[in-house]
Amino acid sequence: MLTYLSPAEIIHHEGLRIVLVQGMPSPWGQAAKTILEIKGLDYVAAPLAVGGTNDEIVAWCGENSGPIVAWADEKPVHRWLDILHLAERLAPTPALIPSDASRRALMIGLSNEICGELGIGWNRRLQLFAPAMKAETPPEGVARMSGKYGYNESDAEIAGARVAGSLRALTTQLRSQRERGSQFFIGDRLSALDIYWASFMNLLAPLPKENCPMPEDWRPAFVATDPKIVEALDPLLVEHRDRIFWAYFRNPMEF
Repeated sequence: MLTYLSPAEIIHHEGLRIVLVQGMPSPWGQAAKTILEIKGLDYVAAPLAVGGTNDEIVAWCGENSGPIVAWADEKPVHRWLDILHLAERLAPTPALIPSDASRRALMIGLSNEICGELGIGWNRRLQLFAPAMKAETPPEGVARMSGKYGYNESDAEIAGARVAGSLRALTTQLRSQRERGSQFFIGDRLSALDIYWASFMNLLAPLPKENCPMPEDWRPAFVATDPKIVEALDPLLVEHRDRIFWAYFRNPMEF
């Protein structure tokens, strides 16, 4: 069971700590936490309130988002690739970044299609914001987050097409891997890309509540209904998420 400390407690903690969005299956946080756990790294966690000002966290590291990961007295990091590189440095094995340069470039590029700006997570977040932002007076927390992530109607309108393009690229890679006998996205072993995909499926077709608990009134918004996304979400991608989840994730997921 994930136990949260207060922000003040982890700020002054001497080891590895992570700030996670509390109560929501945030894929960035779920991926970061799972990477730390696969590597056997002990950590303490503090909560980030969804849509809140989170003043202590912001004063500490200048960010009002999760995940944030910090080690010892080093500067906290919050971008997905920085978190992955920190984890690799602290625990080089099992390696989640390929040593081969071509495979490494492919893994990071496809991971960016999932985790990065204008990637799957980014565009699905725009779609989640859209209904509230079309209201005459959007909720304060949603307005704050949408401003932080650059919400605008034109990007929201093409978000589905962008997600579909990324899904097709992932399907092509996974199918080519299956044809050569591999059960992973890159090479013949688990990489961070497999972890990112299993995590970010939370924003497309989340696992049942027994495996991915969340407030049930939130669940419909996490299920992608955009026809472009539905058409591009190949069953092969869903099957891959299921297999990676059962093999490498905590069950149920903890937020």
